[in-house]
Amino acid sequence: SVKKVVDLGCGTGLLGELVANEMPWVEVSGVDLSQRMIDIAQERKSKRGRSVYASVSNGDAAKYLSNLDEKSIDSILASDVIIYVGDISKVLEESSKCLIGGGLIGFTAETIEGSEADGGVRLLPCGRFGHSRSYINYVAKLAGFEVLSWDDCVIRQQANLDVKGASIILKKI
Repeated sequence: SVKKVVDLGCGTGLLGELVANEMPWVEVSGVDLSQRMIDIAQERKSKRGRSVYASVSNGDAAKYLSNLDEKSIDSILASDVIIYVGDISKVLEESSKCLIGGGLIGFTAETIEGSEADGGVRLLPCGRFGHSRSYINYVAKLAGFEVLSWDDCVIRQQANLDVKGASIILKKI
């Protein structure tokens, strides 16, 4: 049973609230670079009236993960966050260290064509990073993960246009 979840790039706490409402026994911790977002997330309550987050920290995702105890987290979520991180290898390495065996990391990514040989990561005109499927597969494997699920989907709308990407779940092996 899932007991501890980390919400990377928690923003105002929308994803954390969903977890708290659907799985009220789970301890959710959040981290975000924006203090303004952290302030809002700290005030967010579940439908049961309790705080969504057990703790919320201001900082970098990889650094936050590096400060967690080894094998102390069941699951890590990162919705619309990886698009702000170029090279995701450090985030995945640190995730692997703090996740329990069989632990999951779920995230969304804006996808591009390319391979790990050409970097597999590009800064897009919108100012966000795109990641290729082969790059994500490659760095996931290096960090000790297998791809459990890869669903091509619309990850958001921008200027009333669909932004294509993927919803990805990796399992620590």
